[in-house]
Amino acid sequence: MKLKSILENVPGALRRLSLKRLSLKRPSLKRLPLKRLALGATVIIAAAQTGTAYAAKCEYIVANDWGNGFTATIRITNNGSSAVSGWNISWNYSDGSRVTSNWNATLSGANPYTATPLNWNSNIAVNSSIEFGIQGTNGAGKAQVPVITGAVCSSVVTSSVPSTVASTSAARTSASTVASSAPRTSSSTPSSVVRSSSSTSISVTGQACNWYGTITPLCANTTSGWGYENGKSCVSRTTCAAQPAPYGVVNSGVSSTAVTSSRSSSSVVTTSRSSSSVITVSSSRSSSSRPAQSSSSASSITLGANCNGYATRYWDCCKAHCSWTANVPSVVNALPACGSNNSRLSDVNAASACGNGGGSAHMCWGMAPFTVSDKLAYGYAATSSGDVCGRCYQLEFTGQSHNSPGDPGSAALAGKVMIVQATNIGYDVSGGQFDILVPGGGVGAFNACSTQWGVSNSELGAQYGGFLAACKQELGYNASLSQYKTCLTNRCNSVFGSRGLAELQQACNWYANWFEAADNPALKYKEVACPAELTSRSGMNRGPLNDIKTSCN
Repeated sequence: MKLKSILENVPGALRRLSLKRLSLKRPSLKRLPLKRLALGATVIIAAAQTGTAYAAKCEYIVANDWGNGFTATIRITNNGSSAVSGWNISWNYSDGSRVTSNWNATLSGANPYTATPLNWNSNIAVNSSIEFGIQGTNGAGKAQVPVITGAVCSSVVTSSVPSTVASTSAARTSASTVASSAPRTSSSTPSSVVRSSSSTSISVTGQACNWYGTITPLCANTTSGWGYENGKSCVSRTTCAAQPAPYGVVNSGVSSTAVTSSRSSSSVVTTSRSSSSVITVSSSRSSSSRPAQSSSSASSITLGANCNGYATRYWDCCKAHCSWTANVPSVVNALPACGSNNSRLSDVNAASACGNGGGSAHMCWGMAPFTVSDKLAYGYAATSSGDVCGRCYQLEFTGQSHNSPGDPGSAALAGKVMIVQATNIGYDVSGGQFDILVPGGGVGAFNACSTQWGVSNSELGAQYGGFLAACKQELGYNASLSQYKTCLTNRCNSVFGSRGLAELQQACNWYANWFEAADNPALKYKEVACPAELTSRSGMNRGPLNDIKTSCN
Protein backbone atom coordinates (compact mmCIF):
# COMPACT_ATOMS: atom_id res chain seq x y z
CA MET A 1 0.00 0.00 0.00
CA LYS A 2 2.48 2.44 -0.64
CA LEU A 3 2.36 3.96 -4.01
CA LYS A 4 5.13 6.37 -3.26
CA SER A 5 6.18 8.70 -5.99
CA ILE A 6 9.87 9.06 -5.96
CA LEU A 7 10.14 11.63 -8.62
CA GLU A 8 11.78 13.32 -5.68
CA ASN A 9 14.70 14.59 -7.67
CA VAL A 10 12.35 17.01 -9.44
CA PRO A 11 11.16 19.53 -6.84
CA GLY A 12 7.48 20.21 -7.08
CA ALA A 13 6.61 16.93 -8.72
CA LEU A 14 4.32 14.38 -7.15
CA ARG A 15 6.55 13.11 -4.42
CA ARG A 16 5.83 10.12 -2.25
CA LEU A 17 2.95 8.43 -3.97
CA SER A 18 2.87 5.70 -1.43
CA LEU A 19 1.53 2.34 -2.18
CA LYS A 20 3.18 1.08 0.81
CA ARG A 21 0.84 2.02 3.33
CA LEU A 22 -1.00 -0.95 2.52
CA SER A 23 -0.57 -1.37 5.89
CA LEU A 24 -2.41 -1.03 5.84
CA LYS A 25 1.23 -0.55 5.23
CA ARG A 26 0.41 -3.78 3.57
CA PRO A 27 -0.78 -7.02 3.43
CA SER A 28 -3.83 -7.93 5.20
CA LEU A 29 -6.68 -6.06 6.55
CA LYS A 30 -6.47 -7.89 9.77
CA ARG A 31 -3.50 -10.03 9.90
CA LEU A 32 -0.60 -8.13 8.42
CA PRO A 33 -0.68 -4.48 9.30
CA LEU A 34 -1.82 -2.98 6.09
CA LYS A 35 0.26 0.10 5.82
CA ARG A 36 -1.68 2.83 4.24
CA LEU A 37 -5.06 1.18 4.13
CA ALA A 38 -7.16 3.80 2.44
CA LEU A 39 -10.65 2.78 3.32
CA GLY A 40 -11.89 5.11 0.71
CA ALA A 41 -13.47 2.68 -1.70
CA THR A 42 -13.69 -0.39 0.40
CA VAL A 43 -16.31 -2.73 -0.87
CA ILE A 44 -16.93 -6.16 0.56
CA ILE A 45 -18.49 -9.04 -1.25
CA ALA A 46 -18.76 -12.59 -0.01
CA ALA A 47 -19.42 -15.37 -2.44
CA ALA A 48 -21.57 -18.41 -1.98
CA GLN A 49 -21.66 -21.85 -3.35
CA THR A 50 -24.35 -24.35 -2.56
CA GLY A 51 -23.61 -27.84 -1.35
CA THR A 52 -20.21 -26.93 0.05
CA ALA A 53 -18.38 -28.91 2.69
CA TYR A 54 -17.81 -25.95 4.98
CA ALA A 55 -19.77 -22.99 6.29
CA ALA A 56 -17.28 -20.19 5.62
CA LYS A 57 -17.74 -16.64 4.42
CA CYS A 58 -15.39 -15.54 1.65
CA GLU A 59 -14.85 -11.80 1.24
CA TYR A 60 -13.04 -9.71 -1.38
CA ILE A 61 -12.15 -6.34 0.15
CA VAL A 62 -10.83 -3.46 -1.94
CA ALA A 63 -8.44 -1.86 0.52
CA ASN A 64 -7.14 0.88 -1.76
CA ASP A 65 -7.96 2.15 -5.26
CA TRP A 66 -5.84 4.87 -6.88
CA GLY A 67 -7.27 4.80 -10.41
CA ASN A 68 -4.81 2.69 -12.36
CA GLY A 69 -4.08 0.27 -9.52
CA PHE A 70 -5.47 -1.32 -6.39
CA THR A 71 -4.77 -3.43 -3.34
CA ALA A 72 -7.25 -5.88 -1.91
CA THR A 73 -7.59 -8.35 0.92
CA ILE A 74 -9.36 -11.71 0.64
CA ARG A 75 -10.71 -13.02 3.91
CA ILE A 76 -12.10 -16.47 4.73
CA THR A 77 -14.08 -16.68 7.98
CA ASN A 78 -15.07 -20.07 9.38
CA ASN A 79 -18.63 -19.72 10.67
CA GLY A 80 -19.19 -23.46 10.81
CA SER A 81 -19.04 -25.97 13.64
CA SER A 82 -15.81 -27.70 12.60
CA ALA A 83 -12.36 -26.54 11.64
CA VAL A 84 -11.50 -25.96 7.99
CA SER A 85 -8.56 -28.05 6.89
CA GLY A 86 -7.11 -26.71 3.67
CA TRP A 87 -8.82 -24.31 1.27
CA ASN A 88 -8.79 -23.39 -2.40
CA ILE A 89 -10.56 -20.33 -3.81
CA SER A 90 -10.72 -18.63 -7.19
CA TRP A 91 -11.87 -15.41 -8.81
CA ASN A 92 -11.94 -13.80 -12.24
CA TYR A 93 -11.80 -10.18 -13.45
CA SER A 94 -14.02 -9.24 -16.36
CA ASP A 95 -12.67 -5.72 -16.93
CA GLY A 96 -9.03 -6.51 -17.71
CA SER A 97 -7.73 -6.07 -14.15
CA ARG A 98 -4.64 -8.13 -13.32
CA VAL A 99 -2.82 -9.15 -10.13
CA THR A 100 0.84 -8.14 -10.00
CA SER A 101 1.85 -9.37 -6.53
CA ASN A 102 0.44 -11.15 -3.50
CA TRP A 103 1.30 -12.15 0.06
CA ASN A 104 0.29 -14.79 2.62
CA ALA A 105 -0.99 -17.25 0.00
CA THR A 106 0.20 -19.17 -3.05
CA LEU A 107 -1.32 -17.70 -6.22
CA SER A 108 -1.54 -19.46 -9.57
CA GLY A 109 -3.19 -18.70 -12.88
CA ALA A 110 -3.44 -15.53 -14.93
CA ASN A 111 -7.17 -14.74 -14.74
CA PRO A 112 -8.89 -16.66 -13.44
CA TYR A 113 -6.69 -16.78 -10.34
CA THR A 114 -6.53 -19.56 -7.77
CA ALA A 115 -5.22 -19.11 -4.23
CA THR A 116 -4.11 -21.87 -1.89
CA PRO A 117 -2.71 -21.62 1.66
CA LEU A 118 0.80 -21.51 2.99
CA ASN A 119 1.71 -24.09 5.62
CA TRP A 120 0.81 -21.80 8.54
CA ASN A 121 -2.65 -20.63 7.39
CA SER A 122 -4.05 -23.84 5.95
CA ASN A 123 -6.30 -24.60 8.93
CA ILE A 124 -9.04 -22.22 10.06
CA ALA A 125 -10.49 -22.80 13.53
CA VAL A 126 -14.19 -22.28 14.24
CA ASN A 127 -15.06 -18.56 14.50
CA SER A 128 -11.63 -17.63 13.17
CA SER A 129 -10.48 -16.22 9.87
CA ILE A 130 -7.42 -16.00 7.63
CA GLU A 131 -6.54 -13.29 5.16
CA PHE A 132 -4.14 -12.73 2.30
CA GLY A 133 -3.45 -9.71 0.15
CA ILE A 134 -3.06 -8.85 -3.50
CA GLN A 135 -1.94 -5.83 -5.52
CA GLY A 136 -2.79 -5.23 -9.13
CA THR A 137 -3.62 -2.95 -12.05
CA ASN A 138 -7.14 -1.79 -12.86
CA GLY A 139 -8.68 -2.66 -16.20
CA ALA A 140 -11.11 0.23 -15.86
CA GLY A 141 -11.08 3.43 -13.88
CA LYS A 142 -12.27 1.75 -10.68
CA ALA A 143 -11.25 -1.42 -8.90
CA GLN A 144 -13.52 -4.32 -9.74
CA VAL A 145 -14.98 -6.54 -7.02
CA PRO A 146 -15.08 -10.10 -8.38
CA VAL A 147 -17.03 -13.01 -6.91
CA ILE A 148 -14.99 -15.48 -4.86
CA THR A 149 -15.72 -19.14 -5.53
CA GLY A 150 -14.54 -22.28 -3.81
CA ALA A 151 -15.78 -25.30 -1.89
CA VAL A 152 -15.05 -23.57 1.38
CA CYS A 153 -17.34 -20.59 0.64
CA SER A 154 -20.96 -20.82 1.71
CA SER A 155 -22.41 -17.34 2.24
CA VAL A 156 -23.03 -14.19 0.22
CA VAL A 157 -22.91 -10.73 1.74
CA THR A 158 -22.47 -7.48 -0.14
CA SER A 159 -21.80 -4.24 1.69
CA SER A 160 -19.86 -1.03 1.36
CA VAL A 161 -17.75 1.01 3.76
CA PRO A 162 -18.13 4.82 3.96
CA SER A 163 -15.60 6.76 1.92
CA THR A 164 -13.87 8.30 4.92
CA VAL A 165 -12.84 7.20 8.35
CA ALA A 166 -12.36 10.70 9.68
CA SER A 167 -15.47 11.90 11.44
CA THR A 168 -16.63 14.01 14.36
CA SER A 169 -19.29 12.89 16.78
CA ALA A 170 -21.61 15.72 17.74
CA ALA A 171 -22.73 13.88 20.84
CA ARG A 172 -19.22 13.34 22.14
CA THR A 173 -18.26 15.66 24.96
CA SER A 174 -15.05 13.93 25.88
CA ALA A 175 -12.88 11.35 24.18
CA SER A 176 -10.60 11.02 27.16
CA THR A 177 -9.76 7.56 28.39
CA VAL A 178 -9.13 8.92 31.88
CA ALA A 179 -11.98 7.89 34.17
CA SER A 180 -13.95 10.66 35.86
CA SER A 181 -17.12 10.89 37.90
CA ALA A 182 -19.99 13.31 37.28
CA PRO A 183 -20.06 15.06 40.69
CA ARG A 184 -16.38 15.85 40.56
CA THR A 185 -15.42 19.38 39.60
CA SER A 186 -11.73 18.73 39.53
CA SER A 187 -9.34 16.11 40.72
CA SER A 188 -5.82 15.00 40.33
CA THR A 189 -4.57 11.46 40.39
CA PRO A 190 -0.84 11.16 40.77
CA SER A 191 0.67 8.14 39.16
CA SER A 192 4.39 7.75 39.31
CA VAL A 193 6.65 4.99 38.23
CA VAL A 194 10.29 5.00 39.23
CA ARG A 195 12.72 2.46 37.94
CA SER A 196 16.19 2.41 39.37
CA SER A 197 19.11 0.84 37.61
CA SER A 198 19.04 -2.90 37.41
CA SER A 199 21.18 -5.65 36.04
CA THR A 200 20.42 -9.16 34.96
CA SER A 201 22.64 -12.17 34.54
CA ILE A 202 21.20 -15.34 33.11
CA SER A 203 22.79 -18.77 33.48
CA VAL A 204 21.87 -21.66 31.24
CA THR A 205 22.47 -25.36 31.14
CA GLY A 206 23.76 -26.87 27.89
CA GLN A 207 24.40 -24.60 24.95
CA ALA A 208 22.55 -21.44 23.97
CA CYS A 209 23.22 -18.24 22.04
CA ASN A 210 24.54 -15.08 23.63
CA TRP A 211 22.75 -12.68 21.30
CA TYR A 212 24.27 -9.33 22.17
CA GLY A 213 23.70 -9.70 25.88
CA THR A 214 20.55 -11.81 25.72
CA ILE A 215 20.72 -15.56 26.24
CA THR A 216 18.54 -17.08 23.51
CA PRO A 217 17.75 -20.77 22.88
CA LEU A 218 19.44 -22.47 19.96
CA CYS A 219 17.04 -23.96 17.41
CA ALA A 220 16.98 -27.72 17.10
CA ASN A 221 15.49 -27.82 13.60
CA THR A 222 15.92 -24.38 12.06
CA THR A 223 19.20 -24.32 10.15
CA SER A 224 19.49 -20.62 9.31
CA GLY A 225 18.29 -17.34 10.79
CA TRP A 226 15.62 -17.20 13.50
CA GLY A 227 12.94 -19.77 14.23
CA TYR A 228 10.15 -20.56 16.66
CA GLU A 229 10.29 -23.97 18.35
CA ASN A 230 8.70 -25.41 21.50
CA GLY A 231 6.76 -22.21 22.07
CA LYS A 232 9.82 -19.95 22.03
CA SER A 233 11.82 -17.88 19.57
CA CYS A 234 15.22 -19.38 18.84
CA VAL A 235 18.25 -18.67 16.69
CA SER A 236 19.94 -21.23 14.46
CA ARG A 237 23.37 -22.44 15.46
CA THR A 238 24.99 -21.23 12.24
CA THR A 239 23.55 -17.72 12.59
CA CYS A 240 24.56 -17.50 16.24
CA ALA A 241 28.06 -18.81 15.62
CA ALA A 242 28.62 -16.13 12.98
CA GLN A 243 28.35 -13.29 15.53
CA PRO A 244 31.55 -11.60 16.74
CA ALA A 245 33.14 -12.35 20.12
CA PRO A 246 32.20 -12.25 22.94
CA TYR A 247 28.80 -13.17 21.50
CA GLY A 248 27.78 -16.38 19.81
CA VAL A 249 27.28 -19.94 21.08
CA VAL A 250 27.91 -20.26 24.82
CA ASN A 251 28.49 -23.44 26.79
CA SER A 252 26.88 -24.89 29.91
CA GLY A 253 27.08 -22.65 32.94
CA VAL A 254 28.09 -19.53 31.00
CA SER A 255 26.22 -16.43 31.98
CA SER A 256 25.05 -13.72 29.66
CA THR A 257 26.64 -10.32 29.50
CA ALA A 258 25.14 -8.20 32.23
CA VAL A 259 22.51 -5.82 30.91
CA THR A 260 22.14 -2.65 32.92
CA SER A 261 19.55 -0.01 32.37
CA SER A 262 18.52 3.09 34.19
CA ARG A 263 15.32 4.99 33.81
CA SER A 264 13.10 7.17 35.89
CA SER A 265 9.84 8.68 34.87
CA SER A 266 6.77 10.10 36.40
CA SER A 267 3.39 11.02 35.06
CA VAL A 268 0.69 13.07 36.70
CA VAL A 269 -2.78 12.89 35.24
CA THR A 270 -5.03 15.78 36.11
CA THR A 271 -8.65 15.79 35.04
CA SER A 272 -11.00 18.70 34.93
CA ARG A 273 -14.76 18.27 34.73
CA SER A 274 -15.04 19.97 31.39
CA SER A 275 -15.20 18.20 28.06
CA SER A 276 -11.50 17.46 28.10
CA SER A 277 -8.80 16.07 30.36
CA VAL A 278 -5.28 17.24 30.97
CA ILE A 279 -2.18 15.10 31.33
CA THR A 280 0.80 16.87 32.83
CA VAL A 281 3.91 14.93 32.04
CA SER A 282 7.38 15.44 33.42
CA SER A 283 10.10 12.97 32.75
CA SER A 284 13.80 12.46 32.69
CA ARG A 285 15.44 9.62 30.90
CA SER A 286 18.85 8.14 30.56
CA SER A 287 19.76 5.13 28.51
CA SER A 288 22.97 3.20 28.29
CA SER A 289 22.17 2.32 24.70
CA ARG A 290 22.22 5.97 23.62
CA PRO A 291 24.80 7.65 25.83
CA ALA A 292 25.23 10.54 23.43
CA GLN A 293 21.63 11.63 23.66
CA SER A 294 19.43 12.59 26.53
CA SER A 295 16.14 14.42 26.69
CA SER A 296 13.90 15.99 29.21
CA SER A 297 10.39 17.24 28.79
CA ALA A 298 7.70 18.95 30.77
CA SER A 299 4.39 19.40 29.00
CA SER A 300 0.67 19.64 29.52
CA ILE A 301 -1.42 17.46 27.26
CA THR A 302 -5.14 18.21 26.92
CA LEU A 303 -7.14 15.15 25.90
CA GLY A 304 -10.44 15.16 24.11
CA ALA A 305 -9.65 14.57 20.40
CA ASN A 306 -12.78 13.73 18.39
CA CYS A 307 -11.47 12.74 14.96
CA ASN A 308 -11.35 9.01 14.21
CA GLY A 309 -8.14 7.54 12.85
CA TYR A 310 -5.60 4.75 13.02
CA ALA A 311 -1.85 4.25 13.03
CA THR A 312 0.26 2.16 10.69
CA ARG A 313 4.05 1.93 10.42
CA TYR A 314 6.88 2.06 7.92
CA TRP A 315 10.54 2.86 7.38
CA ASP A 316 11.79 2.73 3.79
CA CYS A 317 14.99 4.80 4.14
CA CYS A 318 13.82 7.13 1.32
CA LYS A 319 14.11 10.91 1.24
CA ALA A 320 10.83 12.33 2.53
CA HIS A 321 8.35 14.55 0.73
CA CYS A 322 8.99 17.36 3.22
CA SER A 323 12.73 17.31 2.50
CA TRP A 324 12.09 19.25 -0.71
CA THR A 325 11.83 23.04 -0.31
CA ALA A 326 9.03 23.22 -2.87
CA ASN A 327 6.82 21.12 -0.59
CA VAL A 328 7.02 23.25 2.56
CA PRO A 329 5.72 26.78 3.23
CA SER A 330 8.22 29.53 2.45
CA VAL A 331 8.73 30.38 6.13
CA VAL A 332 9.38 26.75 7.10
CA ASN A 333 12.69 24.95 6.69
CA ALA A 334 12.68 21.73 4.72
CA LEU A 335 13.26 18.49 6.62
CA PRO A 336 16.96 17.55 6.48
CA ALA A 337 17.97 14.43 4.56
CA CYS A 338 20.95 12.25 5.38
CA GLY A 339 23.54 10.25 3.51
CA SER A 340 24.05 6.51 3.78
CA ASN A 341 26.14 7.01 6.96
CA ASN A 342 23.36 9.14 8.55
CA SER A 343 25.31 12.40 8.17
CA ARG A 344 23.14 15.38 7.19
CA LEU A 345 23.38 16.43 3.56
CA SER A 346 24.01 20.09 2.77
CA ASP A 347 22.47 19.80 -0.69
CA VAL A 348 18.71 20.12 -0.25
CA ASN A 349 18.27 19.03 -3.86
CA ALA A 350 20.15 15.73 -3.44
CA ALA A 351 18.23 12.96 -5.20
CA SER A 352 16.36 10.39 -3.15
CA ALA A 353 17.91 6.96 -2.67
CA CYS A 354 14.56 5.65 -3.88
CA GLY A 355 14.54 7.74 -7.06
CA ASN A 356 15.42 6.68 -10.56
CA GLY A 357 19.10 5.90 -10.64
CA GLY A 358 19.37 5.75 -6.86
CA GLY A 359 20.39 9.05 -5.29
CA SER A 360 22.31 9.70 -2.08
CA ALA A 361 19.53 11.08 0.16
CA HIS A 362 17.92 8.95 2.89
CA MET A 363 15.64 9.50 5.85
CA CYS A 364 17.69 10.62 8.86
CA TRP A 365 17.70 8.22 11.82
CA GLY A 366 16.74 11.06 14.15
CA MET A 367 13.19 10.71 12.80
CA ALA A 368 12.74 7.57 14.92
CA PRO A 369 10.10 7.64 17.72
CA PHE A 370 11.09 8.08 21.35
CA THR A 371 9.58 7.85 24.82
CA VAL A 372 8.78 10.91 26.92
CA SER A 373 7.08 9.01 29.77
CA ASP A 374 5.13 5.81 30.32
CA LYS A 375 2.06 7.53 28.86
CA LEU A 376 3.55 9.87 26.25
CA ALA A 377 5.82 9.44 23.22
CA TYR A 378 6.91 11.61 20.28
CA GLY A 379 7.63 10.66 16.70
CA TYR A 380 7.17 11.42 13.01
CA ALA A 381 4.70 10.14 10.45
CA ALA A 382 3.43 10.24 6.89
CA THR A 383 -0.10 11.57 6.49
CA SER A 384 -2.55 12.25 3.70
CA SER A 385 -1.68 14.70 0.94
CA GLY A 386 -1.97 18.47 1.17
CA ASP A 387 -0.21 21.21 3.10
CA VAL A 388 0.86 18.96 5.98
CA CYS A 389 4.63 19.35 6.28
CA GLY A 390 5.53 20.34 9.83
CA ARG A 391 2.03 19.96 11.27
CA CYS A 392 1.71 18.01 14.53
CA TYR A 393 -1.07 15.71 15.62
CA GLN A 394 -1.99 14.30 19.01
CA LEU A 395 -2.93 10.62 18.83
CA GLU A 396 -5.00 9.20 21.69
CA PHE A 397 -5.12 5.42 21.48
CA THR A 398 -8.49 3.82 22.19
CA GLY A 399 -7.46 0.24 22.95
CA GLN A 400 -8.96 -1.14 19.73
CA SER A 401 -7.32 -2.16 16.48
CA HIS A 402 -8.39 -0.55 13.24
CA ASN A 403 -8.69 -3.87 11.45
CA SER A 404 -7.76 -6.69 13.85
CA PRO A 405 -10.39 -7.13 16.59
CA GLY A 406 -8.90 -8.48 19.79
CA ASP A 407 -5.33 -7.45 18.96
CA PRO A 408 -3.55 -7.70 22.35
CA GLY A 409 -1.05 -4.96 21.54
CA SER A 410 -3.73 -2.42 20.69
CA ALA A 411 -5.52 -3.26 23.94
CA ALA A 412 -2.32 -2.75 25.94
CA LEU A 413 -1.78 0.63 24.24
CA ALA A 414 -5.09 2.04 25.55
CA GLY A 415 -4.75 5.36 27.37
CA LYS A 416 -1.37 6.25 25.91
CA VAL A 417 -0.81 9.40 23.87
CA MET A 418 1.62 10.10 21.05
CA ILE A 419 2.36 13.37 19.28
CA VAL A 420 3.71 13.04 15.74
CA GLN A 421 4.94 15.58 13.23
CA ALA A 422 4.11 15.10 9.53
CA THR A 423 7.25 14.64 7.44
CA ASN A 424 5.90 12.71 4.48
CA ILE A 425 2.71 12.07 2.51
CA GLY A 426 1.07 9.22 0.63
CA TYR A 427 -1.45 10.06 -2.04
CA ASP A 428 -3.27 6.81 -1.34
CA VAL A 429 -3.56 7.54 2.38
CA SER A 430 -7.01 8.30 3.71
CA GLY A 431 -7.72 11.07 6.18
CA GLY A 432 -7.03 10.05 9.75
CA GLN A 433 -4.27 7.60 8.89
CA PHE A 434 -0.85 8.15 10.46
CA ASP A 435 1.96 6.02 9.08
CA ILE A 436 4.48 6.26 11.89
CA LEU A 437 8.19 6.04 11.13
CA VAL A 438 9.41 2.91 12.94
CA PRO A 439 12.66 1.14 12.00
CA GLY A 440 11.70 -2.40 11.04
CA GLY A 441 8.12 -1.34 10.32
CA GLY A 442 8.21 -2.53 6.71
CA VAL A 443 9.64 -0.94 3.58
CA GLY A 444 6.58 -1.23 1.34
CA ALA A 445 6.95 -0.56 -2.38
CA PHE A 446 10.39 1.09 -2.12
CA ASN A 447 13.39 -0.24 -0.27
CA ALA A 448 16.54 1.80 0.24
CA CYS A 449 17.21 0.12 3.60
CA SER A 450 18.92 -3.00 2.32
CA THR A 451 21.62 -0.85 0.74
CA GLN A 452 21.90 1.71 3.54
CA TRP A 453 21.98 -0.82 6.37
CA GLY A 454 23.70 -3.65 4.53
CA VAL A 455 20.92 -6.18 5.18
CA SER A 456 19.14 -8.68 2.97
CA ASN A 457 15.50 -8.24 2.01
CA SER A 458 14.56 -11.31 4.03
CA GLU A 459 16.05 -9.82 7.21
CA LEU A 460 13.69 -6.86 6.91
CA GLY A 461 10.68 -9.07 7.56
CA ALA A 462 7.47 -8.75 5.57
CA GLN A 463 7.57 -6.12 2.84
CA TYR A 464 4.33 -4.72 4.20
CA GLY A 465 4.31 -4.90 7.99
CA GLY A 466 7.99 -5.52 8.64
CA PHE A 467 9.18 -7.40 11.71
CA LEU A 468 5.81 -7.70 13.45
CA ALA A 469 4.12 -9.01 10.33
CA ALA A 470 6.87 -11.60 9.97
CA CYS A 471 6.46 -12.58 13.63
CA LYS A 472 2.73 -13.11 13.11
CA GLN A 473 3.40 -15.24 10.06
CA GLU A 474 5.86 -17.23 12.15
CA LEU A 475 3.82 -17.56 15.35
CA GLY A 476 0.30 -17.49 13.92
CA TYR A 477 -2.37 -15.01 14.88
CA ASN A 478 -3.38 -16.47 18.23
CA ALA A 479 -0.03 -16.14 20.00
CA SER A 480 0.29 -14.15 23.20
CA LEU A 481 1.42 -10.54 23.36
CA SER A 482 4.53 -11.71 25.20
CA GLN A 483 5.41 -14.02 22.32
CA TYR A 484 4.95 -11.28 19.74
CA LYS A 485 7.08 -8.88 21.76
CA THR A 486 9.86 -11.41 22.21
CA CYS A 487 9.93 -12.23 18.53
CA LEU A 488 9.89 -8.55 17.60
CA THR A 489 12.68 -7.69 20.03
CA ASN A 490 14.81 -10.55 18.74
CA ARG A 491 14.47 -9.26 15.21
CA CYS A 492 15.30 -5.70 16.30
CA ASN A 493 18.45 -6.93 17.99
CA SER A 494 19.37 -9.22 15.12
CA VAL A 495 19.15 -6.61 12.36
CA PHE A 496 20.25 -3.46 14.21
CA GLY A 497 22.13 -4.65 17.30
CA SER A 498 24.45 -6.92 15.37
CA ARG A 499 25.47 -4.01 13.13
CA GLY A 500 25.99 -1.44 15.83
CA LEU A 501 22.97 0.62 14.74
CA ALA A 502 22.06 1.48 18.32
CA GLU A 503 19.73 4.39 17.52
CA LEU A 504 17.64 2.28 15.18
CA GLN A 505 17.75 -0.69 17.56
CA GLN A 506 16.38 1.41 20.41
CA ALA A 507 13.58 2.81 18.25
CA CYS A 508 12.70 -0.68 17.00
CA ASN A 509 12.51 -1.94 20.59
CA TRP A 510 10.39 1.11 21.43
CA TYR A 511 7.78 -0.37 19.14
CA ALA A 512 7.83 -3.63 21.09
CA ASN A 513 7.82 -1.96 24.50
CA TRP A 514 6.16 1.46 24.71
CA PHE A 515 3.97 0.90 21.65
CA GLU A 516 3.11 -2.61 22.89
CA ALA A 517 3.65 -4.21 19.45
CA ALA A 518 0.20 -2.85 18.53
CA ASP A 519 -1.02 -3.82 15.07
CA ASN A 520 -2.68 -0.80 13.39
CA PRO A 521 -4.25 0.60 16.56
CA ALA A 522 -7.35 2.79 16.37
CA LEU A 523 -7.15 6.30 17.81
CA LYS A 524 -8.71 9.71 18.24
CA TYR A 525 -6.67 12.62 16.92
CA LYS A 526 -6.47 16.38 16.66
CA GLU A 527 -3.93 18.87 15.36
CA VAL A 528 -1.85 20.56 18.06
CA ALA A 529 1.09 22.91 18.42
CA CYS A 530 4.37 21.06 17.92
CA PRO A 531 6.52 20.31 20.97
CA ALA A 532 10.01 21.77 20.88
CA GLU A 533 11.45 18.25 21.11
CA LEU A 534 10.03 17.49 17.66
CA THR A 535 10.76 20.77 15.89
CA SER A 536 14.34 20.84 17.16
CA ARG A 537 15.02 17.49 15.54
CA SER A 538 13.18 18.09 12.27
CA GLY A 539 13.98 21.77 11.85
CA MET A 540 10.38 22.33 10.71
CA ASN A 541 8.47 24.89 12.74
CA ARG A 542 5.10 26.13 11.53
CA GLY A 543 4.54 28.22 14.69
CA PRO A 544 4.81 31.59 12.89
CA LEU A 545 2.00 30.55 10.53
CA ASN A 546 -0.47 30.09 13.40
CA ASP A 547 -2.55 27.84 11.14
CA ILE A 548 -3.60 24.89 13.32
CA LYS A 549 -6.71 23.26 11.87
CA THR A 550 -9.60 22.13 14.04
CA SER A 551 -11.38 20.03 11.41
CA CYS A 552 -10.83 16.33 10.79
CA ASN A 553 -8.67 15.53 7.78
